[in-house]
Amino acid sequence: MQPSRRLELQWLRAFAASEVVLCHSDLLTKHFSDFAIARSWYQPFSALGVELFFIVSGYVIAMRVGTKDTGGSFFAARVLRLLPMYWLFTSIVVAVYLVKPAWHLMGFSPDPISMAKTYLILPQQGFPILGVGWTLEHEVLFYLGVALMLATVGSGRGARLGLAWLLTGLGAIGLALGSPAGPIAGGGTLGAAFLTHVFNPFMLAFALGWLVRELEGRKPAELALQLLPLTLLLLWAAWEAPAGKLMPLWRIAAAGLVFAGFLLCRHALEKENRLGRTMVLLGEASFSIYLSHWFVLSAGGKLLGHFGMPASYDLPVRLVGVALALAVGVAFYVALEKPVDRWLRPGGRLRSFGLLPPAVTPAPAPIRKKPG
Repeated sequence: MQPSRRLELQWLRAFAASEVVLCHSDLLTKHFSDFAIARSWYQPFSALGVELFFIVSGYVIAMRVGTKDTGGSFFAARVLRLLPMYWLFTSIVVAVYLVKPAWHLMGFSPDPISMAKTYLILPQQGFPILGVGWTLEHEVLFYLGVALMLATVGSGRGARLGLAWLLTGLGAIGLALGSPAGPIAGGGTLGAAFLTHVFNPFMLAFALGWLVRELEGRKPAELALQLLPLTLLLLWAAWEAPAGKLMPLWRIAAAGLVFAGFLLCRHALEKENRLGRTMVLLGEASFSIYLSHWFVLSAGGKLLGHFGMPASYDLPVRLVGVALALAVGVAFYVALEKPVDRWLRPGGRLRSFGLLPPAVTPAPAPIRKKPG
């Protein structure tokens, strides 16, 4: 294993992907069991892996953005990293619909506007054609924010801290307005959807990951100088938030604690063993797992519904189904995502043909002063 790799980040991705798959495992058991995670005590924090993915994304992007990167090359590289697999699974949904029109995933409407918004990952009020793709709409807006920073003020220390302030401000306003952290019913215009995505509590998750990376190794006085006003901003947002609308903040806080726990265990998670290799592979395959797991669980649930299984089989069915969904995601990663990603890296064929911009270069690690 390369010493420069941050293996605990792959553990985090693996944990986040597994948590999302487990929380969606109700799809497997709903036809024979009355128990549902969506109706259990865990429901308020169900699929917390989404917020964890956003925090990790903020941290990783802050770690990778270099001083020589341009806004256009950064944005193109990041979006092109998402599109191949996202388009593949979106097209599978469309193909199944064409074969069986009565089948609707998330109740999508196959009109040209919805199709265009989905394939271009544009903000929507409801779910895109591939239901889990709604999180990518927020991810792309975060990338756009980073790209605008690079294109206007560069990537210096002041610019990076300014972006942390901007993301926190957008998230705080969204929290104060009671903006929904996730898809909502109804159509709405592209402009309205864009505003609800920009002023959204999820921006706080990206801000948290970005800020943790930027403040690593800083002196206590500098930490207080940056964190105190941001904390006051969040307290204002929490005070102004409508009654019962603080759950997004608690979810991000809970995901932040998980994130911090994995970072603190960094050295322990770097050990070379079978568990470590498995978790790193799951982390690397987390995007394919996230995109494919709904198909596996939904198809498995429909199949099990014909067997009349007893409710006592709920737990073993969930465990087997989750393991199968993870394995299928890994298979897609190895067979498709990883080879395609090689084409998008420096020296890949598409770059050598001049069809893609230069790759994003990693930013140097923060310089830590020695005591004394």
